[in-house]
This record gives sequence, structure tokens and C-alpha cells, in this order.
Amino acid sequence: MYIFSNIRCVTFDLDDTLWPCEPTITNAEKALYSWLQNFYPRVAQRYSFEELRQHRIEFGVRHPELSHNVTELRRQSLAELAKECGYTHDMADKGLSLFRKVRNEVKFFADAFSTIDQLNNHFKIGAVTNGNADLQAIGVSHKFDFVVTAEEAGAAKPSKKIFKYAQNKVCLGSHEIVYVGDAPNIDVIGARQSGWRAIWFNPNHTKWEEEQKPDAEISSLSQLLDLLLK
Repeated sequence: MYIFSNIRCVTFDLDDTLWPCEPTITNAEKALYSWLQNFYPRVAQRYSFEELRQHRIEFGVRHPELSHNVTELRRQSLAELAKECGYTHDMADKGLSLFRKVRNEVKFFADAFSTIDQLNNHFKIGAVTNGNADLQAIGVSHKFDFVVTAEEAGAAKPSKKIFKYAQNKVCLGSHEIVYVGDAPNIDVIGARQSGWRAIWFNPNHTKWEEEQKPDAEISSLSQLLDLLLK
């Protein structure tokens, strides 16, 4: 039997699958740092841009209970900085609001929209993400039937909990869902271990190193059309 013949739902990772993540996050962090320089200068005087990034990373290591909620992790990291530098807690809320605004100014891969639009004619379309991108703020939520975040599910990929949460939301069997993502362990193996089909998005032609393999590999999103619309 054709491996994708039973698929009724195509679900995507977001960061580094529909758009490049690193430049998006870097732009948001640069905007936040510039804002701190202007309005909360003691933070910028104490920490360089790279040191501030490292502070957030180390804060995450100290608070693994927030690993599934990157928004709250960043908020609490900023709150710690505010307290440390003698500012009120509202610095954290204002800074997070600015960060999230710029964080949602993403630049989609060239074939993302056209691919999703064509798939929309045949499948339910979903997203499952560990990040905090807001598809409504980005302006594309109408292209998706559902979106599940790690914060909402209470667990991050590759946990089976987040995939099961999404599956219950779309009301389909695991064999009816295919997941498209760039991260071998988090996306592909996470989906496979939850009973979903998994397609590895590999635009850089990286060698697969894991024992459990994806059901298919693509280097551009438009290749999904040939795989799924046979």
C-alpha cells in the first residue's frame, strides 16, 4: 500500500520548517536589547548583547520546569534582570511584549504558502510547535485548522503527550496524520514514536544519523505535493 494513502491531516513544525528561526529570534533579541539600552540602561550597562543571550540560556537550565513554556521562561528571565538591576517587574512584561511583536515578523520560505494552499484542498492542516510564534499575529492562522503549542499541551516535543494532545484535537487516528519537521529527534522521531507518519524537511541535505528513519525526506516544501497528492 502507498505509505501516505491513509493520510487525512498534514501537520507542520513552524520554526525552521516554514521559516528560518535563527534570524527571526536574533532580530527580536536585538530589538529587545536596543529597547533596554534606551529605557532600562542599567541592564545594558551590566550585560552585553551576547551576555544577555547567555543569561537567558542559563536561566532555562536553572528552571527546567519551564522548558515547555518559552514565553514564561523569557518573561521570568527578564523579571530576574529587572530585580537585579533595580527596576520594577513591569519591565519584564513590556520587554516580552516587544520581543513577541518582532518575533512574529517572520519571513516564510518561498514555497510555504503555495504548498499549504494546495494541501488545504485535500487535507486538514495543523501545526505543532515548541516555540511561541503566534500564527494569528503573523496573519496566517486562517490557513490552519488547528495549532498546538508546547505551552498549551503542557509538554514539549518529542514527548508523546504533545502529539497525543494534537491528535485528540483533530479527532483522527495516528495513522491518518503526517508530521513535517526539520529536527530529527524532536520532530521526526517524536512523531514516529507517537504513531504518526513523519517527513523530514532537510533543505541543507544533512546526513541522517538516527536509527529510526523518517517515512520520507524532502529538501523543499513543494516536494510534499508529489509525496502526498499521488
